Amino acid sequence: SSGINAEYGKNNMIILKLLSEEVFDFSTGIMTQAKVKHLKDTMCNEFSEVFSLCNLVLDNSTSIPLVQACLNTLLGFLNWIPLGYIFETKLISQLTFKFLSVPDFRNTTLKCLTDLHLSE
Repeated sequence: SSGINAEYGKNNMIILKLLSEEVFDFSTGIMTQAKVKHLKDTMCNEFSEVFSLCNLVLDNSTSIPLVQACLNTLLGFLNWIPLGYIFETKLISQLTFKFLSVPDFRNTTLKCLTDLHLSE
């Protein structure tokens, strides 16, 4: 649905970010350790689909709210995604050269780049 409508895409990004927060940030003490491990493993195994969606948005979207939602979603994922998605893709150059100079995206992009630096 994300390819059809920017609003649907934005909503998908928000849901993905919330899911990531639920599993990786807020699950401590709420879910059993086995459940948390299962959800984390599932998210990591399925992350290629999420990353593909983010790439599609970052490469092609002209919708400011959709790109902003995508950047916020990436920001929520950066503390747990496999490092290959960070260092073996065009993500860093895309953030640096395409979005950092755009005022609407600058703050979120800078947060993403800071988190990427911290994950090295």
